[in-house]
Amino acid sequence: MAVSCRNCAGRLIFNPASQKLECATCGSSFRPEDVEDKNADLQSKYYDTRVYTCSHCGAQVVTSDTESSTFCVYCGNPAIVFDRVSKEYRPDGLVPFQITKEQAIKYIRLRFLKNPIVPKEIKEKCVPENLRGIYIPYWIVNADYTEADYIRGEVKRGKSKEIKYYSRAGNVKFRNIPIDGSNILNDDISRKLEPFYLEDAREFDEDYLNGFYSNTSDLDYFDLRASTAYRCHKLFEDEVVKSVKAQNVKVLDSVYWADIQDDPVYMMMPVWFFTFKFEGKPYTVLVNGQTGKVVGTMPWQKKKVYTIAISVFALVLGLSAFLVWASLNKFLGLTSFYTQGSAAILCGGSLFFAKGLFGIKRILNNLKLTQSEAIFKFVKKRQG
Repeated sequence: MAVSCRNCAGRLIFNPASQKLECATCGSSFRPEDVEDKNADLQSKYYDTRVYTCSHCGAQVVTSDTESSTFCVYCGNPAIVFDRVSKEYRPDGLVPFQITKEQAIKYIRLRFLKNPIVPKEIKEKCVPENLRGIYIPYWIVNADYTEADYIRGEVKRGKSKEIKYYSRAGNVKFRNIPIDGSNILNDDISRKLEPFYLEDAREFDEDYLNGFYSNTSDLDYFDLRASTAYRCHKLFEDEVVKSVKAQNVKVLDSVYWADIQDDPVYMMMPVWFFTFKFEGKPYTVLVNGQTGKVVGTMPWQKKKVYTIAISVFALVLGLSAFLVWASLNKFLGLTSFYTQGSAAILCGGSLFFAKGLFGIKRILNNLKLTQSEAIFKFVKKRQG
């Protein structure tokens, strides 16, 4: 891999802002396609990488010669050591990083860190030095897809509801479906990161990896076909639900299969990882390195949240009780109009409070997804 500046032999690092390789020593810059590596075999199906292994969780990351790993991007531990030099399968192409590390931090801060309930210690950790850019493997797949569904829905009949059943079936030719190519991210996380736009794709060149981590696909053909079928199923199911003119529509049963057409295209997609520990647990917030989309959420100070919620509810309850008492006793000339107003305030406050509780439940669900156990499927598999 070409990692040295032709002017001073310094390190070359890919800069997402300029889309060029920049020398850390003299400041020279070069387009990746203009830099030649005399030792590289461009006809080979493989390229050389350095593999680091975390002795704490067993995770492996792949780096170029320009990047030495100092902590595990999956569990946050510093116990990561060089393992071996490896030859990895050469992808067909990649989407280069376009969001810089500083921009990724800005997006995370805008999304989460102005919130007073986020612990101060997390805010202090949210600095560029604690972000790592990783190229995640994806397969871009064309598929002929067939599905048949059995569906339940509710239809209003006057004041009552009638249960009705429906069927849907069809064949779709899906094109350019992105399939997460490894077990690094579960399907929920990878779908939340999308979209990645293939218009920005480049032919694969190792020089784009300078300064970044990467990982490789560990799916065989049968895994890829199963993942493709499930992804197409979710897309088909969404449209099926929209097509049924009823309420509370639910797909009760599905039969589906997918046939992969043509050769899948092996691509690498850019993702920034912000990994940190809070109360002994590792968390990972992700940023799409092409669009800046942030995936995940932050732990929060539960006592402060519940204290604020209870205080607001108590204030609403107290104000409503005072208005009722004052209107009943003609205090300050208040009339029954204020009794009705207080009832409205109490009802509105209760609904707002209930909505807040549902919001907290949704945040907790997202927080579980942010906890790095969601990413560690592949670690456990490799350790086994």
